[in-house]
Order: sequence, then C-alpha cells, then structure tokens
Amino acid sequence: MKTTRENINKYLTRLKNGENCLVEFIDYSRGYIKYIAFKYLIDKSLTEDVIYSVYDKILNNIQAFDKDKNGMAWIAKITQNEAYFVNNTEKNQKSDINEQDIKEPIEFDEDQRLLSYTVERAMGKLDKLEREIVEYNIFMGLTVREIAKITNMPKSTVAYKLKQALKNLEEILS
Repeated sequence: MKTTRENINKYLTRLKNGENCLVEFIDYSRGYIKYIAFKYLIDKSLTEDVIYSVYDKILNNIQAFDKDKNGMAWIAKITQNEAYFVNNTEKNQKSDINEQDIKEPIEFDEDQRLLSYTVERAMGKLDKLEREIVEYNIFMGLTVREIAKITNMPKSTVAYKLKQALKNLEEILS
C-alpha cells in the first residue's frame, strides 16, 4: 500500500483530535518512516530505535500539526532530525572508546599457558573477522554494541558473527 499525503494528514488529524487510531497509523506509516530513517542513518542497525523515537515525537507534538500542511513532510523532517541526532550521538560514543576501555592482558601460569596455546591454535582456525570479534569480546571485554561501532557493522551482524565464532571454537576445542 502506497503511503499518501492525504491519508497521513487524515491520521494525524484524527490523532490530534484524540481519536484512538495509533495502531492503524503505525501500520500505515511505518514503512515510510523506516525508509527515511534508513536513508539518513549511518548505522542501519539503529533504524528501529529511530522509528520508536519518531512516533514518540509525533505523539508529543501532535498538537503542533497543521492539517492544511504536508503531514508527510512533517514526519520526514522529524525522522531526518532524529536520524541526525542518533548519528551524532553514536559518533560521539564511538570516539569515547579508547585504550583505557580495553582491559590489560592477564598473566598466565604454566597450565594457563598450555590452555592459552590451545585456544590460540583454535582461534587461528577462525576467519579473520570472527577472530577479531572474539578478541574484542572475550579478551578485551567489549560489548557487541562497542564492537559494532569499532568495526562499523550493524549490531545484529556482530552478534551473529560472535555467536557463530564461539560455536566454531567450541567445536574445534571439543
């Protein structure tokens, strides 16, 4: 179903008048908002976060909506601004990850050295990306979100790659 200006304006007017049509409005406009968010976001994995924020902003500012104006343009501007805000926030958080956040290596005794050698050999059997993600997560203590920022990959991809790499390591070490 194609999103049209007239239908968006009708839904926004109904919401402004206090009608209970939020679910219908979300069903109707979600694809449009998702498209705009995806277009402006650097980290595409944050699209859903932006969508929720946009609906929150629409509801909090619904009384400012003028039914004679273009509701699609109003929603597009809210979405664009929210995507820019998220991009700036993510960029600032990415620059906050520095060497102080990375844990110092642990000293090993002889049994630990043997185990370390075994793990190192197993890690060598992973592909480069899987090995990098495991090293960031296990050895440096970074979260999936932090790894996603460093590698410039979606969080969902990092989480999937980490899960697969740990599964592969378990099979290799078994």
